[in-house]
Amino acid sequence: MAAIGSPDPISVAEINNFTGELFKVGARRTPLLSMVGGLTGGKLLNAPVFQTQKVDTPTVNSYTAVAEGGTPAYFGRSRSSAIDCVQIWNQGVKLTYSALGSTGYLNSQAMESGTAAFEGSNPVNDEMAFQVEELLSKIAREVEYEFFNATFNDGTDGNPREMRGIDEWVASGNGSSTFDNQVSSADTALDFDAVAEILKAMYDNGAPMQNPVLFARPGSILDLNQGLAASGNAQMAVLPRDRNVAGVDIDSIITPFGNIGLVVNEFVPASKAFVLDLSYLDVCFLNIPGKGAVFVEDTDNDDAAAISKRVYMEIGLDKGPAEYHGVITGVI
Repeated sequence: MAAIGSPDPISVAEINNFTGELFKVGARRTPLLSMVGGLTGGKLLNAPVFQTQKVDTPTVNSYTAVAEGGTPAYFGRSRSSAIDCVQIWNQGVKLTYSALGSTGYLNSQAMESGTAAFEGSNPVNDEMAFQVEELLSKIAREVEYEFFNATFNDGTDGNPREMRGIDEWVASGNGSSTFDNQVSSADTALDFDAVAEILKAMYDNGAPMQNPVLFARPGSILDLNQGLAASGNAQMAVLPRDRNVAGVDIDSIITPFGNIGLVVNEFVPASKAFVLDLSYLDVCFLNIPGKGAVFVEDTDNDDAAAISKRVYMEIGLDKGPAEYHGVITGVI
């Protein structure tokens, strides 16, 4: 079914009540959001913007010996930072009183001519609860999309705030002149060599690599799996899902840098794949006094014969330094 065309408010004529079990079809997966805490985890902020501070490790390729009894060689290192922000979600559901009370009403499609009786009953006995649940599911997928694809805006230009997406944060190196944690697959299918190369680039640039996971589009993961299987080396094939993060099963492959997890994500930008270190990703919310992070509340209906509720939150993704992650470009 499509979205209701005129949901302000939803009326009885727009409610589709049927009998029997209710199946929720279509994609509802939000693996990254689930892994970093979901809509109920993460950390609370007291400002809509936050910083990622870092200090680079000095290059060491030699050492000059000093004489006994000499003075010390003095050293200092500067720090740098970049800002990110939380993004606002403010969406609601409005039902007429008639729609709220018509849980026994059956859609005309369910009352076909010649039908004498039905097995079962309408599984939705609280229309508002159902609609709010569906709204939260939609919001979660929107958040997952923005985690990867959002373009940063801190709101100072008068436009709505928008978080900095992973694509912008990692692929650009977060403005770092030394960032080179990216490799190109040269417009070919995702393969083992590209994965190994990006892991090496991350290692060479000092990424801690505590919990790296490859996020790629469904076709890219299939290409990688087929390529590994065709190599004839069973040890290089995708391994069973023996890891689980926040309820998300993770496949893995063996690389020279250890096992790396694989997660299919439909919201990864086209032609790219990312290696993200989950140890440095954290969902964050603006803490609204007296409300909390994510809340549902009644809204003003202007004396209309209707009831409405809204879901409100301000959410972002703390990604840590861009250097801790990697991107593969040119994936077909």
